[in-house]
Amino acid sequence: MKIASHVATISIATIISASAACAATPATVSISNRSGQKIYFQPESSLNYSEVMANDTLITINESPAYYRLMGGNGEFYPVFVTPGSSTEISVGNDGVTIKGSNEKENNFIAANPYVCRTPKSIKPYSSEWVKYNENEIVRLDSLIDAAGMNPEFAATHKLYNRYTFLNQRLGGVALAKVFRPNGKKVEVSEDFYNFLDTLGFKDERILTIPKWFDVVNKAIETKESRGLLPVSNDTYMTIYAKAIDNEKVRSHFLVNLLALTLKRNYLNDFSRQLPEIRQFITDDSASARLKELEKEFAEKTRTAANVAAGTPMPDFMFKDVDGKEFNFADFRGDYVIIDFWFTGCAPCRAEMPYFDEVAKAFDGKGVKFISLSVDTGDELYAEWEKMMREKPHAPGVLSVNLPDGFNSPLLKTLNIHGVPRIMLIDREGRIVESYAKRPSDPKLRQQLESLTAKN
Repeated sequence: MKIASHVATISIATIISASAACAATPATVSISNRSGQKIYFQPESSLNYSEVMANDTLITINESPAYYRLMGGNGEFYPVFVTPGSSTEISVGNDGVTIKGSNEKENNFIAANPYVCRTPKSIKPYSSEWVKYNENEIVRLDSLIDAAGMNPEFAATHKLYNRYTFLNQRLGGVALAKVFRPNGKKVEVSEDFYNFLDTLGFKDERILTIPKWFDVVNKAIETKESRGLLPVSNDTYMTIYAKAIDNEKVRSHFLVNLLALTLKRNYLNDFSRQLPEIRQFITDDSASARLKELEKEFAEKTRTAANVAAGTPMPDFMFKDVDGKEFNFADFRGDYVIIDFWFTGCAPCRAEMPYFDEVAKAFDGKGVKFISLSVDTGDELYAEWEKMMREKPHAPGVLSVNLPDGFNSPLLKTLNIHGVPRIMLIDREGRIVESYAKRPSDPKLRQQLESLTAKN
């Protein structure tokens, strides 16, 4: 990592302490910055970087090793491997970065042999050649790790680190590419692209050391589900997910992370419905401690979301199609209604559109109405929505409309809608079934609709 030299000099002592839940010895990382530029030092799994200032900064880790990232103001980064009880000295200057201390050999190896899942431009992303190139690269790095005579624990952990970097790109990269394709067009992958899921297991608790391990495991399990390798069940999906994980400790931490994600997405019904069944699988002490905090958060969210709880009448409201024709929500009584709140500048919203159309097509004539409700306002955004609606093919059963006043609408305030996409499911009497329903790309939404429409 090269950072331009400036006159300013900063000495920073960063104390990385062990979690209160464990007895690990704190690790010390001292950073000397002679570049004059801002320096950031965060866990690799963190998305929000905080500047390391000229004072002590407390960062909590557990008893396991952790991957951190030193980042300069020019955007270049430098990975740092930290173990509990270790001492690390980092120096940043005009000639780059040097790292000394307890894990000096390991950190120098990481710097000399990075794996970032890049392939030559001649190789098409997500093709068979792309997969093979990355698999060969990982095997090559494995041999270098073995030849370097590294500490066995680091060697095993870093091999996992490289594999999970690849898995994150293989699974998450495809999903991200879909988000940024026009109108959510599907990304082409090789025919055997997902074959590895058939034998993918999670047996090594070192996984918990890997940055973004939960994202990878969750995406792998969701992909298995969507491809028919796991059964789809709204009522017991967390139990199904739990049984797909071999290691008891990994399973425990996966489930509390999944519950945390459920709360973040405001799937409150899922939390209350699934927790009694999966509590038996949360056996790790630190995971159990976190679960208690999540239960407190659930209670508070349930209290604040009482106005959109299941069974609450959906307020009536007016919306217009691209030709100015007005509709009232009350006109749709007698059918189940799926409402997709979105706007044209929302890439994840547009990525969901093909799935929304597919679900609508599957339930055409089965008593379910699909309302694609744009919250675009202002001349520029409204014009973009109008253009898109006139050019986009319309799926059977989908009513594409716009909500006057958009995010300033009293309706959105009543429904606690502060961001999109947001999917709502309403029953035939106009009552809320799910204020935060699954997205159309999730097969559990389709299963829920199948269950509801089969009752009558």
